[in-house]
Amino acid sequence: MSGFGSHFQCRRGLCVFALLMGALAANAALASDVRFDAKHSARRADGGWQSAQAEEGHSAHHPGASGAGSDTLSQADGARGHAADVPSSGDATDMMGGMSEMMGRPRKEFYPLLMDMPALSAEQRKNLEFRARGWINGEVDRISESEMNLRHAIAAGDVVGADQVAGRIRDSLNGVQSGFTVLRSLNEGKSPQQIAQSWLKAQMNLPPQPAVVDTDGILGISWFHVTTMALLAIFSLGMLAIQVARMRRASALVDRLTRGPVPVSPASVPAIEIPGASGAGRHPDARAGVAPARQTAEVRSPEPSPHREPAKAGGLWKGKLRVSAIYRETPNIKTFRLQAPDGGSIPFSFLPGQFLTYAIEIDGRVVRRSYTIASSAAQTAFVETTIKREDGGLLSDYMHGNVKTGDLLEVMAPSGAFTFTGVEADSVVLIGGGVGITPLMAAIRYLSDIAWSGQIYLIYGAQTTEQFIFRDELEYLQRRMNNLHVAATMARASGTSWMGSEGRITADFLRRAVPDRVKRRVHLCGPPGMMEALKTILRELGVPSEQIRTEAFGPARGAVPPPTSIAAAAQTAESAAGGQAAVAIGPATATIRFATSGMVAALPPDRSVLEVAESIGVPIDYSCRAGICGICKTHLLEGRVTMEVQDALTEDDKSGGIILACQAKSVEDLVVEA
Repeated sequence: MSGFGSHFQCRRGLCVFALLMGALAANAALASDVRFDAKHSARRADGGWQSAQAEEGHSAHHPGASGAGSDTLSQADGARGHAADVPSSGDATDMMGGMSEMMGRPRKEFYPLLMDMPALSAEQRKNLEFRARGWINGEVDRISESEMNLRHAIAAGDVVGADQVAGRIRDSLNGVQSGFTVLRSLNEGKSPQQIAQSWLKAQMNLPPQPAVVDTDGILGISWFHVTTMALLAIFSLGMLAIQVARMRRASALVDRLTRGPVPVSPASVPAIEIPGASGAGRHPDARAGVAPARQTAEVRSPEPSPHREPAKAGGLWKGKLRVSAIYRETPNIKTFRLQAPDGGSIPFSFLPGQFLTYAIEIDGRVVRRSYTIASSAAQTAFVETTIKREDGGLLSDYMHGNVKTGDLLEVMAPSGAFTFTGVEADSVVLIGGGVGITPLMAAIRYLSDIAWSGQIYLIYGAQTTEQFIFRDELEYLQRRMNNLHVAATMARASGTSWMGSEGRITADFLRRAVPDRVKRRVHLCGPPGMMEALKTILRELGVPSEQIRTEAFGPARGAVPPPTSIAAAAQTAESAAGGQAAVAIGPATATIRFATSGMVAALPPDRSVLEVAESIGVPIDYSCRAGICGICKTHLLEGRVTMEVQDALTEDDKSGGIILACQAKSVEDLVVEA
């Protein structure tokens, strides 16, 4: 279907281009016809005026010959018609004879006959020059003879005779002038029409005009029209090329989106044997066999760049991105747009709902924080993260106060399993609170870009209308997307222009906003307290737990698990291992050994594996520190741990001895692969 649309768009562009060029050609042809008609009318007017002038002068000398004027004019018209019928390749003798006949007629015949005469060949010009010289000599002889006759008439007092002789002298002078005009024009290489025009100006005593550049252009079209059409043609070709490029880019984008990521089949993941207390079978690369959920995203290998570091096998892309724009969404929330330093496409792909991790050095130490990508996954030119300035937030405060356009920031991306691409279900309910709307907005933007046909219900709660993030864009998208339904409520709306619901998101609010809730997939994101309350409400409304996906914003609750939780978890682990005797929980005398680095440290019960590793300089990658991203996954070789949050672990991870270093705590000795 996308190919048909691209083909139709391309053919439509070609049709528009053809119509435009046809209109231009018609305009040029019309302009050429107008020029031709104007020139032809001018020629006819000049010929008629010249004939009338000659006839008037002839009648003044011969008052009795007025009746013969029409016969003479008819003969002149006949001569013009005969001259127009002479072919350009005719016999030179006939042509010269016509020229001699022309010169022998009254001067009113000269102009129209030359205007109708075709172009002359080199041989014809040579013969014409010979005849013109002979004609000049003959006219000079007649002038000499008429001069003697004029002297005799004046001496005899014959006024009438003297007037007739003077008329013959004038005719002879005209003949001489005509001959010289022909010779001069032949020497200058002019056409018969230009010769006639030069002769006419000489007869009318017009001053010579400056040389005028021929504006006939190409094929009778003026240079102005030719230039205009050329510019329009170049512009049309440029627009057509842009349209074709846009169609090709859209087709490539649709193809990339429709292909989607290639998921890793659980059956293809080799089983990992949990080593015993002796550590037999331990392998430093055992963790590489685990397929975490985040690897379902298709990641492109970026081109080598001084600002990019290729991702390691099975890891995440790490490198630098440039801040190209900063937008203020609310008084304490900003959106940061990041692009590749060289201006190309971003060097990784991601799914809607995933996040990237910033690593910024602040006060001499590197601080890492994760923020959800709010832009559409269909957008390859940039990524955007929307960050709220938290009270006491080290990195968020730095981002708001210090980062500016043009800065290069170290990031790691993408991560996270809180994703929705439209293939997981045929409809979705997105519930968010505060800045927790960012992964939901990323999904809405992506579903809009791919024209997803399923029903989308966004349920959003904010403190005030001033804190309503993306409000204008949501109103715009709701007008464009018939399948997008937005229901928002403000906790405090008194004194504002808000006309919608007020208060928290309740069961009644969900009943009114979302029909057939039991059948729909639910994505829930927001503060931990809000999510716990809404999960309870959704279960009360009959939504199955397996249809609910959650992601918390903020640190995990409960920094130290209570002893009862540790005991229960330990007892459960013992039972699953084969019913061995439970181990009593003693004082904080446990140790942790990092097998890869060979370092050993004390493990207090209130500190996580990640915190202890950081204190002694053992490198373990991390991002959210809340048990959500899964970046800090570590292979537990010996011992048992408890984890308050383990959303990032799959069943395969749990059975394979994978733990989250940021959440793992214990009261017994541990050995981990780090």
